[in-house]
Amino acid sequence: MKAKSLRKHLLHPLAITFALLWLGTMMLLTSATCQELETTVKLSAKNIRTTIEEYREYYKRNIDSGLGAEADHILINNISALGLSQVNSMGGGVAIIMRTYNMDYVRSQLTWGYGHQDGIDFDDRWYFYFDQGLDDKGQIAFANWLIDHRKSWDYTIYPMDEELSAYDAIADGTFARITGIEHPGHRIDIQKIEIVHPDGTVETMVETTTEGIGQTWDFRYINIASVLLPSYTSKGDGTHKDGYVNMERRLNAYRAAHARAEDRLDDSHGYGAYTEGGGDFYTMGVSDPDGKVSSAAMYYDTLPTAMRQNLGLYISTAVLTLIVLLILSAKLSEKVTAPVEQLCHESKNGRCRTDRDITELNTLAAAFNDAQEKAEQQLERERAFTRAAAHELKTPLAILRAHAECAMEDIAPQKREAYLGVVLEESDRMAELVSGLLELARLESDTKPTMDSIDLAPILREALEGFSPIADQKGILLTSELTEMQIKGNEALLHKIISNLLSNALRHTPEGGRIRVSLYEQDGNGILEVDNDGDPIPNEHLPHLFEPFYRVDSARNRTDGGTGLGLTIVRAAVLAHGGSCEVRNRENGVQFKIVFLK
Repeated sequence: MKAKSLRKHLLHPLAITFALLWLGTMMLLTSATCQELETTVKLSAKNIRTTIEEYREYYKRNIDSGLGAEADHILINNISALGLSQVNSMGGGVAIIMRTYNMDYVRSQLTWGYGHQDGIDFDDRWYFYFDQGLDDKGQIAFANWLIDHRKSWDYTIYPMDEELSAYDAIADGTFARITGIEHPGHRIDIQKIEIVHPDGTVETMVETTTEGIGQTWDFRYINIASVLLPSYTSKGDGTHKDGYVNMERRLNAYRAAHARAEDRLDDSHGYGAYTEGGGDFYTMGVSDPDGKVSSAAMYYDTLPTAMRQNLGLYISTAVLTLIVLLILSAKLSEKVTAPVEQLCHESKNGRCRTDRDITELNTLAAAFNDAQEKAEQQLERERAFTRAAAHELKTPLAILRAHAECAMEDIAPQKREAYLGVVLEESDRMAELVSGLLELARLESDTKPTMDSIDLAPILREALEGFSPIADQKGILLTSELTEMQIKGNEALLHKIISNLLSNALRHTPEGGRIRVSLYEQDGNGILEVDNDGDPIPNEHLPHLFEPFYRVDSARNRTDGGTGLGLTIVRAAVLAHGGSCEVRNRENGVQFKIVFLK
């Protein structure tokens, strides 16, 4: 794995923490914005319901005034325009269905308009219908044309007039040539609209799929609007800025609202008005005395709107969070790296301070110092072992050379035979020493011995029987108290442990003394004790008894037949079993204790 700088290591968790904090904060902010938008939706729903009631009264007055079918067209224009300023900013749509005087229903339009042939309010008003001849693709294409050519919230052409030339609209002599099918009440189902410019050029505004034999009229004034148009902002210099709109989403929202309004027509709520919310819809209705309902439905989506409104805040806070993150990680890494670098510098000299302000670094320094001390102690032990091994080998080698040289001289055969006997004896001693060194090296290697489930008591009995003749010759009493138990161990190593302990005990037990061997269970472990009579060992020597070639005094030297490795091999073999060993003085004797894991 590629190493990374401390700053990068600190940056990763800090970045995750800051990102989670930023994300949580922005989620709370977005949720609050959504709640505000929900409140706006509720107010819009109440406003639509109230306005529907007003439009119904206004429609009745128009009918009473004798407008006939034109009253229906006025109502359709009014309810179509009602949804424009409600939830368009939320990508929503409003659809309204109202009952007419003739017990029929009229519906709000996606795109609608009206116009006068000669001038504003100088003659009859004609009402333009587009929806029946435009599919969704045509509606979007027409809306885009209106966006590209409008100079206000909708598209308007004014007749040439000095008083109207100041309007932010087309008033340069351009007029609209409209082809369509006429219906009662001055309704025209649009088939085609062409814009005729003062220079005579003709531009097609829209062409629908409405079928039938149409007529053609020229209009000096027209006004066309669509719920798909975005908001409009004039800059005062003849230019403008269009607001945000997702036409497809708004179109789908209008269709969904229209379907919901249709579904609610058959619902009976009694006479009066109601407003219902649920999911992404608000449904409003005004019922007549006979129970027939004029309904409206509002479909909206607050989350994308809230996210769009807060986009600037998202970006600014994210940038600020990133800057704070980089500064904080730099400060933290600098604060941590300085003492770390100092610790690294001190480690080169072999010792580190443990009194810094940072507890973890003090712990690390203490651990390094301990490791350094252990390494030094281990190195010193290895040096001592090398010196001791060299010393142990030097003496027999010198004896071998001296006697070999004597044997080479012209001496009596009896003397030569004695010298050769010494050579053989020292050779055997050296072979035993080298064998012990090799076995110790093998035990201290990383190779783990094979472990099996072994009954330890029979091995002890076998060893005791083997050493009994030697004990009898020295007048030593050899006793045992053994408990049957199973341990996980290596039989060869167990034999070596037991034989080395018994051999050591026999060498240092005086004539007439006693050796006691005990095997019992304690705290779930197997305990082996070898207790021999004799002089106690000075306490300062006890911790070193298991070191190679360590000798307490002249009574414990190589002339007694030992190599100086017996107890060292015992400790290495016990550690290979995962156990422990210790030695302690008792009154008039010494006790060795071995703990085996079961």
